[in-house]
Amino acid sequence: MERRSDLLKACSPQVPSLYAPGGFTRDDLSKPHILLHSTQGEAHPGSYHLGKLVEQARLGISIAGGTAFKYTTSDVCDGIAQGHDGMNYPLASREFIASMIEIYANTHAVDGAVLISSCDKGLPACLVAAARLKDALPVVIVPGGSNEPGPCYLMEGDVGKGHGQVQAGMMKPEEFSFIQDHTLPCDGACQFMGTASTMQVMTEALGLAPPTAALSPATMRYVLNNARNAGHMVMNLFNKGIKIKDILTEGSLRNAVVIHQATGGSTNGLLHLPAIAHAAGLTFDVTMFDELGQQTPYLTNIHTAGQYASRQFWFAGGVQRIIQILAGSGLLDMDALTVTGKTVRENLADVEKTDFFHMGEGYLGNYATVDGTRRLQRTDVVRTPDDPKSKKGSVSVLKGNLAPDGSVFKYSACDPAMYEHVGRAVVFESEEDCFAAVTGLKLEPGDVAIVRNEGPRSCGMPELFLTSSAIVAIEKYRASIALVTDGRFSGATAGPVIGHVSPEGASGGPIALVQNGDIVEISLKKRGLNIIGVAGERKTPEEIDTILAERKSKYVPKPPKYTGGILGAYTQLAVSAAKGAYMGRIGEV
Repeated sequence: MERRSDLLKACSPQVPSLYAPGGFTRDDLSKPHILLHSTQGEAHPGSYHLGKLVEQARLGISIAGGTAFKYTTSDVCDGIAQGHDGMNYPLASREFIASMIEIYANTHAVDGAVLISSCDKGLPACLVAAARLKDALPVVIVPGGSNEPGPCYLMEGDVGKGHGQVQAGMMKPEEFSFIQDHTLPCDGACQFMGTASTMQVMTEALGLAPPTAALSPATMRYVLNNARNAGHMVMNLFNKGIKIKDILTEGSLRNAVVIHQATGGSTNGLLHLPAIAHAAGLTFDVTMFDELGQQTPYLTNIHTAGQYASRQFWFAGGVQRIIQILAGSGLLDMDALTVTGKTVRENLADVEKTDFFHMGEGYLGNYATVDGTRRLQRTDVVRTPDDPKSKKGSVSVLKGNLAPDGSVFKYSACDPAMYEHVGRAVVFESEEDCFAAVTGLKLEPGDVAIVRNEGPRSCGMPELFLTSSAIVAIEKYRASIALVTDGRFSGATAGPVIGHVSPEGASGGPIALVQNGDIVEISLKKRGLNIIGVAGERKTPEEIDTILAERKSKYVPKPPKYTGGILGAYTQLAVSAAKGAYMGRIGEV
């Protein structure tokens, strides 16, 4: 079989001498060359342990007849970046991690790749890189697994809420210290259905991870088995000539959207899937989340919109359980190919022949329910279609004169009282100012806080997690005020918050034109986000259009915050959040 690595023999006479000091022999170099990349590092619990997975994947590759070459591009932690300008970097880091993987794969002409990561930007970067390499390689992605809940079902998402309560004088500092000290007891991605957990689920749903791999406990042997199996899988794909273009298709993207909605995935999934699709050259419209969400039951009870932890979702059957439940619904492409070389349907049949589901439910019995009254059961964590958490999905796309290209509302984590809301706009030019107003109790019930100039072209699109958490933490606000921004939110976010407003302020979108006292309407029923009045007085849509046009004629954009370095490059080239906020061509928006 023709190999990309054969190019090295023909063009690079230095190859044997350059690999020899690493212990690689001529026999090693005669085998298929497999890139083994991880985001291992000391940035967060999702990266600490990945070296163990790398060694297992290397062993699997070797047993299956390949030679693995290890590479590392460590990712960063959104949680550590919260509350300062460091939060402007994580989304941009997705582009650069993906680029380094692409560079490694093409510079060294590898024949296949195993990519290992756990968290918010590392996993999307692996997916984007795989999509870019779609015509060249087989790629298998190994999610790094999930953390254990802390005492009394503490989750990492509780930290933001506690911080907001401390700032508002509603929690004692020593109580907050307990949460900080005990919320993450081990290695693995944060335990709620945040971006890390969501992207692990998306990776398996796309068919790019071994079946049952998403959210397996990072501290148990199963995650090591996944990594070992990935080594065998990539060699099997290589031998069969199956590449990423055969797996990453419109059908697999549809599967990912359906499973996202069924599991209450993070709003950041609506940034990453469009970027992955773009990298693969596939047509994708973010409104697919809304269209399929209206047909998909929301089945899981996972923090922050629910009660239980991500590894408990895995014990309840994980992604394969969701596929099993929805297999006959017509929503999933059961014939989509996966990294096993088999279809989604065949993988499910194989899993059902094992003791995976039986084993998981046995582990669930080791836990009590949140109220402590009985042992935890599967249906506490994964509901049935007859008794779903909601008959419709979990995330919606709202459009209107405030967001012509769309905005994202995770209504499953919001009090239903805020599904329909009309309020007075209170405009902030930064999250810091909004956070101070919220924790200082300066807003009035009914207000709509507008935070702008936080989009990808403005400053890199930071999360506004601290502010959204503070709103939920303050009882008088959690079902009375809304937050609307062209920035984004953490997967831990709950409450009446709407992000990804597009076009963003830096691109001259209507959010840049909102003024204090405008009347803003949020309507889940109408899928609308609109300015419906000015200075407290309602206007017709035509009058609003005229007013916004007049404001735009006088609008002076803010100068770029970053003109050099990584963020200088990213903010100049980033496209709309509605398209995935990837780095596009000059002039593309």
